[in-house]
Amino acid sequence: MAYFDEAKITVISGKGGDGCLSFRREKYIERGGPDGGDGGDGGNIILEIDLNLNSLSSFKGKRNFQAVSGKNGSGRNKKGKSGEDLVIKVPIGTQIYATQTKELIGEINESNSKIIVAKGGKGGLGNARFKSSTNQAPKKTTKGEQSDTREIFLEMRLIADIGLLGLPNAGKSTLINALTNSKSKVGNFPFTTLIPTLGVLENSEKSLTIADMPGIIEGASDGHGLGFKFLRHLHRTKFLLHLVDCSISADEALDSFSIIENELKEFHLDFSKQKRWVCLTKVDLLTDRKISNIVNQFSKRLKDIPLMLISSKNGTGLEELKKELFKRL
Repeated sequence: MAYFDEAKITVISGKGGDGCLSFRREKYIERGGPDGGDGGDGGNIILEIDLNLNSLSSFKGKRNFQAVSGKNGSGRNKKGKSGEDLVIKVPIGTQIYATQTKELIGEINESNSKIIVAKGGKGGLGNARFKSSTNQAPKKTTKGEQSDTREIFLEMRLIADIGLLGLPNAGKSTLINALTNSKSKVGNFPFTTLIPTLGVLENSEKSLTIADMPGIIEGASDGHGLGFKFLRHLHRTKFLLHLVDCSISADEALDSFSIIENELKEFHLDFSKQKRWVCLTKVDLLTDRKISNIVNQFSKRLKDIPLMLISSKNGTGLEELKKELFKRL
């Protein structure tokens, strides 16, 4: 299943209507004055937030968007009808770039809910506008402004409080199901999660959003596997939970931890400022002796990164994890 978090589209605003050249022609009025009306403005192209959307799939198969042009002015000082704006709905977190310059035009979020990406042309002036004491019968008009055509690139980044990080099969989907009301697919094979899944963790006072991403593999920062394209989504989260399967040997668990850490360092976004905890998962499969050994090994490596032991299957450590997340966020 494809996940649409990018789109390249062409937007064309409406052209402005032309001003009208006209003079009054009424019975018993031999020399009527100028009465040519202005042209109407062209419609804008506007991107606007829609909180019900969670991807850019609406742009699949559609690349060109054009607003309505303004109508020409007419006699009797009638202004041409302005073209309606074309409003395009996009999800929260959509960033808009000019494809030619790579410049960020803006981001759609709750405080910036709509952005004009192509401004409609202004309507031209009718000859009535040019009447003066020295020119009672002007024949001058102006044309409406041309439409604005531009190609833009849309990139959607999920906005969540907490991002789950880890190799395939680290237990991310099982954990988000255990903590929230989401229904992330679970299975004993790599890449069970093919698209980001959002869940909501709630208590009596607040709610937190958790994002479950496809598992990251070694080489993800160079474009390998599914995780690469979702690393930028994780960068938007406030908090990272790095899940490590500890049902394997301590050395293998440490290696899997190092793989993810290295991929974050190699990626072009800086993750160093985000708070991060390491959760050793599937502890229900370990004896107390093995748990003690793996905790000792990780404690030496982690230094200042908090370590938690959890089992999504039998609930070990989940209440403590919830409590700490609500306290920290």
